[in-house]
Amino acid sequence: MATLKYSSKTKHIVYGPVNKLHGYDNVRWIENANYGLRSCGFADDIVRLRHRGWFTEDDGANDEVYRGIVYQLPARDGKEQYVYGYADPNNEGCALICFDVQHDKEDAARAADNFAERMAEDARDFNRTWQAGQRYRDLGEEVKDLRSEALTIGREMRAVKAATDARLRAPTLCATLRKEIMALYRRIQKARKERAELFENFGRREGFTE
Repeated sequence: MATLKYSSKTKHIVYGPVNKLHGYDNVRWIENANYGLRSCGFADDIVRLRHRGWFTEDDGANDEVYRGIVYQLPARDGKEQYVYGYADPNNEGCALICFDVQHDKEDAARAADNFAERMAEDARDFNRTWQAGQRYRDLGEEVKDLRSEALTIGREMRAVKAATDARLRAPTLCATLRKEIMALYRRIQKARKERAELFENFGRREGFTE
């Protein structure tokens, strides 16, 4: 029997491991889906929807959406079989698919849209958490810089106050420097408070890194 050989340029479908996600059983990541499954199109092309996918960020700034998609399996016992999921917006031909077989294409399209919506909610939550982690780290750097600035001003103020010549002690300058130090410490306290709130709200979630 001849052995089939694939060149490095030959594409073939690749199935990821089976997972359970949010009540969906038999969910699998698929690469090169069209090389093993028959695409029936996007959910919004099969049934009337008011959108063409679900944003993965709250403000939609990256224009990335999870768009429901339907694939057809070979018929079984005379019944059509469809599976559904969402198309990966960043990897052509890749999709996250739920192999909960539907026997009506429009039902599969609605299921695909619901699935895409749920997974997009997860993506938005992850991105929200990641951004909180970024802000948390930025605030940490800000606190370090503010403390360094306050300490530098404090050293300068002590040097002025320690001047042997009374005329060089500059009480007005010292008062101004003291106000500047207090303003810096207020900014430090504000940054620390925001960091504490970010950690309280996001610190234990996946995607948050200090």
